Amino acid sequence: MDGNVSDKVLSDVHVFTPHETLPDTDGSVNRVTRFYFGLPSDVCRELSADTVSDTSDPNDDGELLFDDDGDVLVTRKPVTENKQVITIEHMMETQLDDVGLQVWQGCLLLCDFVLHLHKEFKGSKVLDLGAGVGLTSIVAGLFAECVLVTDVGETVLSASERNITLNKPLLGEDSTFRVKELHWLKFSGPKLSCSDMRGCRFKMTEDDHRLLNNVSLILAAEVIYDPDLTDAFFSMATQVMSRPPAKTLYMTLEKRLVFTVADLDVVSPAYEHFREMIQELSGLCVDGVTFHCCQIHCDFPQYFTYDRHKHLELWQISSTMAE
Repeated sequence: MDGNVSDKVLSDVHVFTPHETLPDTDGSVNRVTRFYFGLPSDVCRELSADTVSDTSDPNDDGELLFDDDGDVLVTRKPVTENKQVITIEHMMETQLDDVGLQVWQGCLLLCDFVLHLHKEFKGSKVLDLGAGVGLTSIVAGLFAECVLVTDVGETVLSASERNITLNKPLLGEDSTFRVKELHWLKFSGPKLSCSDMRGCRFKMTEDDHRLLNNVSLILAAEVIYDPDLTDAFFSMATQVMSRPPAKTLYMTLEKRLVFTVADLDVVSPAYEHFREMIQELSGLCVDGVTFHCCQIHCDFPQYFTYDRHKHLELWQISSTMAE
């Protein structure tokens, strides 16, 4: 069997959400999905006055429409039955290195939590780590003053930028997004966190670094799957969260079980390594900054359609500054 085929991974999000093939794709993305989701009742009342627009089609049956160039036509739907929709262009399957081009169930869990905790996100500055194709960033952008959308590689960053543009009718004109490359493995300080993308529009600027320091909320969905990346993630997050103001990080992951010959058992090495890092960080105090870690019960309302099973977890990491 071709190694390139056998090494591909596939999210099961689309078992629950229909997708369509993009026409005339350049290969960076090849599917498009409309993610319908509910809204908390108070958010519904808040958005309803602004959401109805002349571009809405009351006869829309959910089928995607394309213009003459093959681009998705996104219309702003009125609030009916407390529902909204986000349109996302993505890949159906990828190599492990390109999993950010897919949408994963942990991303939808984090989107649910942002909606549940929307008052905390109202008017805040948010950092999305490993944002992928941008779904979590878009949901945060419904409430936040500004979202710093970060990942690695021009392909995934372009996809994220494209999806934010696609959903502008839902987001409105007041939402602000900055799509930038933030390389965890190369992160060693506020002025050294850029990649080698010289001259690229995604390169971090000094103004972006100031925003990076000043965020109060951090999101990370499904970034735990490789030990080296997990180590780099915790190292980078610890540095960022050590700078005032105090910050809170919400992250989701799926405990994926595999059978290994070495163990002759079903294990989850990526998850076990994550728990070791959490234990090491819990209660750590560095230069007057203390870190606290806890798992959050996933008993809040479900607004997106996916399988919220027992192996999907939500964690909170917060930093406290010495007075």
